[in-house]
Amino acid sequence: MPKKLPEFMEYFFHDCLRNEPSFSYKTMFWWYGIYKNAKIFAIYVGPGEVYFKVWDNNRQDYLDLWSSCFKYKKQGKTMELSYYLLPEELFENYDELMIWINKSLEVPTKTIKKTKKNPELDKKILEFLQTIPKWKVASYKAIADKFWVHPRKIASVMRYNKEPWIYPCYKVVADSGKISGYNTQRWVSEKIEKLLSDGVKIENNVIEKKYFID
Repeated sequence: MPKKLPEFMEYFFHDCLRNEPSFSYKTMFWWYGIYKNAKIFAIYVGPGEVYFKVWDNNRQDYLDLWSSCFKYKKQGKTMELSYYLLPEELFENYDELMIWINKSLEVPTKTIKKTKKNPELDKKILEFLQTIPKWKVASYKAIADKFWVHPRKIASVMRYNKEPWIYPCYKVVADSGKISGYNTQRWVSEKIEKLLSDGVKIENNVIEKKYFID
């Protein structure tokens, strides 16, 4: 006898996805994989918890809405998957939901191999932050171009910066100027406070291009 589908999954398929035949699901461990035309784009782990597949093409969408990645415990360690929690407002907005689904479907099925650790390069990237003028900021892309690496490398170095009082990673922002991501207890609010204190003007959570380093 088929396993009874959780009530929230029934709602997601019937109301949110409108029972379109291209969508399907499979059980995966204790959660469900959600597919479109046999390609996975999301996982369901509990009521209200649908995580979409994320990569460089759509990660910022989730960060801008304060979403977080899926984490679970394995042998006492916290593991992360490249799936981010679908913001609540998307469940009742079919047209926008389809856009987000399509972006997740565009995520490559094969992950890019991790580059070898390079402490010397990480140090140079962090030291570069100290050269950014007080009233200026730099984008992940600009720093990546300078060091001939992918912007994700810059994001990783910022994330694991253990001395933010020495290396001002709060001065690194998205190329669009949007404020997001800061690995402290108060997260984005602290980042904004620091930037405002530096004299960087922020309107509607966006920094004007004139504040970016050349």
